[in-house]
Amino acid sequence: MPDGGGRHAAILTTNGFGGSYTDQVPLAELAARYGYVVLTYSGLGFGGSGCNIELDSPVWDGQAASQLISYLGILPSVRRDGPDSPIVGMIGGSYGGEVQFATASIDPRVKAIVPIITWNDLAYSLAPNNSTPSLRWSRVPPGVLKWEWTSLFFGDGLSQPFQNPTAIPFPPSSCPGLDPAICKAYLESVANGYPTPDVVSMLQKDSVVSYYKRVRVPTLLMQGEHDSLFDIAEAVANYRLLRSVGDPVKLVLQSWGHSNLTPAPGELSYTSPAKGYETVLVLDWFAKYLKGAHVSTGPAVEYFRPWVKYDKARSAEPAYGTAKSWPIGSVLPLYLSSNGALVRDVADVAPGTVRFANPPNAEPASYSETSGVQDQSPFDSIPPTDPPGTFASFETGRLAHPIDSVGIPVLHVSISGASASSTSPATEAVVFAKIYDVSPSGTVALVNRLVSPARLGRNGEVALTLPGVVHRYAKGDRIELVIAATDQAYIGDRFLDLLTVTVPAGSHGGSVLDLPVVAPSKELSGGPRATGS
Repeated sequence: MPDGGGRHAAILTTNGFGGSYTDQVPLAELAARYGYVVLTYSGLGFGGSGCNIELDSPVWDGQAASQLISYLGILPSVRRDGPDSPIVGMIGGSYGGEVQFATASIDPRVKAIVPIITWNDLAYSLAPNNSTPSLRWSRVPPGVLKWEWTSLFFGDGLSQPFQNPTAIPFPPSSCPGLDPAICKAYLESVANGYPTPDVVSMLQKDSVVSYYKRVRVPTLLMQGEHDSLFDIAEAVANYRLLRSVGDPVKLVLQSWGHSNLTPAPGELSYTSPAKGYETVLVLDWFAKYLKGAHVSTGPAVEYFRPWVKYDKARSAEPAYGTAKSWPIGSVLPLYLSSNGALVRDVADVAPGTVRFANPPNAEPASYSETSGVQDQSPFDSIPPTDPPGTFASFETGRLAHPIDSVGIPVLHVSISGASASSTSPATEAVVFAKIYDVSPSGTVALVNRLVSPARLGRNGEVALTLPGVVHRYAKGDRIELVIAATDQAYIGDRFLDLLTVTVPAGSHGGSVLDLPVVAPSKELSGGPRATGS
């Protein structure tokens, strides 16, 4: 509560998955100092709320938040613009981000929202199929299950009643802590190796992608560059959808996300905005849309550049690049060659094929990360690996100049698998595309530990959306594209399969990696080098 009397705009905030209202107390104290009445609460199923987890459903979680807005409306300290119409904003991260969309879709009293590291389509988040450049993901074929992430959240949900034994879940559930439909969906997906159409429908119903036309509110989207759960593509999809219905929208790509929850120095501070650039962005957003202040909210897009040096004891603002809209910059085409090279000129492409195998039961598998704990010891010291013979790779020569890549790469490639046309999704060929940064010493870094899975429902030319990144490839480094058959964090094709990447002659357009750049190199030195497995 702000000091002094009078009426003030209010902010409603809740926890991420597995947390409680106490997680938001530092944020509430900060906002109160800037003149807001703040109500922080435990979301349904958490913190002893006595409810079941419902995946941020508008029908459940949205309605619960709406009731709290009505409560704020009767407080004498909350400013209103009409009867039962308090001026309210919302903020929160992850699970506490999506609930803002759910609430705004049913309650027009929400005047501004700040969803942080949250999702666009939960079916894509938990089982992505990136065989599309449109950022609208189809149900056929189904996606590739993130079994590590889904198992982590499933276990966390089951544990809630035991963490809060005095709370009695309502309504009673045969699946402790969770709506029984969620248990059924998880168990079926793990057993099948993919989500069924019913599961996809359930997850999409609780996602802003299905009801965005009812979300008419200024939105500050803040998404993590280091996030293998809710990636940059999901924030960009939300940005495009909300803009399409006329909402004021700002997109901020921050350094931290679910894969590394520690903000960079000067990014976030609950005590001193001078030492928290994101803090300033949030306060300005609420000042404009809740208080009606004449403040600038800055350009439509901002993104943290980890390679920029700045005073770590002050604001991280110098490390943030800006743009008027998304996408930004231009596209650098890099053509695949059958000799294992990535080349700038289609005339340098050597046509042919590159083959690799999916081992039986997907073992041994490529290692990208241990989801949810990758930033902790000992996992943070385990390098990414690809077993020999289970991947194809294509690599540039050494870069003559740095390349700053900001955006979502798209790979156009002809790829086939013996089981790509199978009638069972469990046996359809699966691939994982990713980009490594290879230093002059040979050190290989998987950019932000991100991979892009795709289930091949057919053979032939496909467009694969790769993980969105903000990354500098330094002078002297090489850019390596890898197409692997497996990844330990996912349930892929469980059957022996032979996969083939076909590289046509350059005169036929070629297979190409479209790399988004803001500072493209004009040449790649060192010449092509065969790196195929």
